[in-house]
Amino acid sequence: MNLALIIPVVVTVFLWGFMVFLPKLALSELSPLSAIIYEICGGLTIALFVLFFIGGRPEFNLRGATLAYGVGICGFLGTLTYFYAITKGSVSTIATMTAMYPIVAIICGVFFLNETLTLKQVIGIGFSLFGLLLLV
Repeated sequence: MNLALIIPVVVTVFLWGFMVFLPKLALSELSPLSAIIYEICGGLTIALFVLFFIGGRPEFNLRGATLAYGVGICGFLGTLTYFYAITKGSVSTIATMTAMYPIVAIICGVFFLNETLTLKQVIGIGFSLFGLLLLV
């Protein structure tokens, strides 16, 4: 792996790690429905910065924009359900369980994008599912 790939991956891991930890603190002070509003405000802050950075003119393609809009809906609904989950359990357990989401992405990739799975990937998915069973 080259450095141009490693840096954004490492930054993503840390940001997403904080993203699944910080709600536990926020939800000790706010309800999930209120917390999601503030999270959206945080996202809008980044969106406005990006909009300024690209000169106020995002690309537009109906299919691409619709799919990206769907990403936002899935992301925020998933966050809201995650918020409810961590109000009922420990962040370490819930974060680990919800970290199984790549399996859904892998299955979608296989069925909708005709991607193939290697034996190593299938074994990795199996280990992930076995780990999930240990948590339940």
